[in-house]
Amino acid sequence: MKINPFKSDNPRHRQWGICAAVVLCAALASLSIFATGPAAKPATPVEKAWPVSVTTAAKQRLQPSFTAFGKIESSQVASLRSELVAQVRAVMVKEGDWIEAGETLVQLDDREAELQVKERRAALKQHQANLAATRVELHLEEQNASHFSARHEVAQAKLKRHKDLMSKRLISKSLLDEVASQASEASIEYHTHVRELRRLPSEVEVHEARVDRAEAQLQQALINLEKTRISAPFSGPVLGVYVAAGDLSNLTAPLVKVADADGFELRIPVPDQYVQQFDQALTLRRQSPIQAFAAGGVKLHLTRLAGHVRAGQTGVDAFFAFSRPAGHSAAFTTALGKVLNVSITLPAQDNLIALPVQSIYENQRVYAVYNNRLVAHAIERVGEHQSAEGSYQVLVRSPDLKPGAAVITTQLPRAISGLLVEVANAGHTSGG
Repeated sequence: MKINPFKSDNPRHRQWGICAAVVLCAALASLSIFATGPAAKPATPVEKAWPVSVTTAAKQRLQPSFTAFGKIESSQVASLRSELVAQVRAVMVKEGDWIEAGETLVQLDDREAELQVKERRAALKQHQANLAATRVELHLEEQNASHFSARHEVAQAKLKRHKDLMSKRLISKSLLDEVASQASEASIEYHTHVRELRRLPSEVEVHEARVDRAEAQLQQALINLEKTRISAPFSGPVLGVYVAAGDLSNLTAPLVKVADADGFELRIPVPDQYVQQFDQALTLRRQSPIQAFAAGGVKLHLTRLAGHVRAGQTGVDAFFAFSRPAGHSAAFTTALGKVLNVSITLPAQDNLIALPVQSIYENQRVYAVYNNRLVAHAIERVGEHQSAEGSYQVLVRSPDLKPGAAVITTQLPRAISGLLVEVANAGHTSGG
């Protein structure tokens, strides 16, 4: 027998039948709506125009600059030692003091050196006296030379006459012997005198040599006395003091270390893009046009370049000398080892464009606006520049970027060529 759920006496069957009828009606209504409803039209996409500010590109002859950090060094640092072994009597300076050339820094015990000077002076006086006496003796012998020569000639002539008389038996033998004895004595005196004349000049030379040696020894003693005073070889700061009064100096350990103020210079690592300009500046001109300016108006000029090798890198360092006015002082010279932030100016170059830093993308390109569309241009970053108004600008060079081009000064998050933009600042156009 067939059961009709709508007419069933079972209440549960009637409930299920009603629910099935409601679901069926809802499905038929939905199908009717979709079948008879209007068709949807697709929306037309609208391209967004990004607001940007622009500046006009102008190629000019400008002087690039860049900032760098440099360390102050000295090309001349002296470690002063003593060549004598002596006790330290006094130390006149401390680390950090400013000293002038010739100023006494350390005084050693000089009593032994002074005694040696006195001894050398006495020896010199003795040799000078001996030299003087020998010269007087030589002078007297030279004056008596004619006397001894004449006596010798007279004695020989007398002896000859007496020999002639003796041969004629006009004199006795004893008289001839007496005259011969006198002639011999005169001859001995004459030859002794000749020998002295030949010896005394050599004796004078010997005494002269002794005097020269004594003078040299005296000078050495005076030098040793001077070495007991350790003095400053130049003006500058004291970098270190390593002894105190009562210490014993030796020949190896330094007593004081000082730096030459005139050798103060700033050592700056040169970025790779500027190395060629630095090299050309030193090669083409005697006075390099590259200068550096530190805080307080301190001016420095480039003197030389030197290569460096550090852990994991190589490069070039530039050395800048301080330009001091006459009569500089310790207050003018900055302490060694201090790091300075300086602005370095390079020689002027043609066809440079000054742009704000917001115009530079990834340090290698800028975007110009043509017909409200961006176009990328590769650039070479040359340096920095400060405008007449005092604003910071970046100097770039780009052969593709024409004068008068509108370069954006806005940092867009997704700047690409072809992007639609809208120039926001007045006074600039976006036409091509």
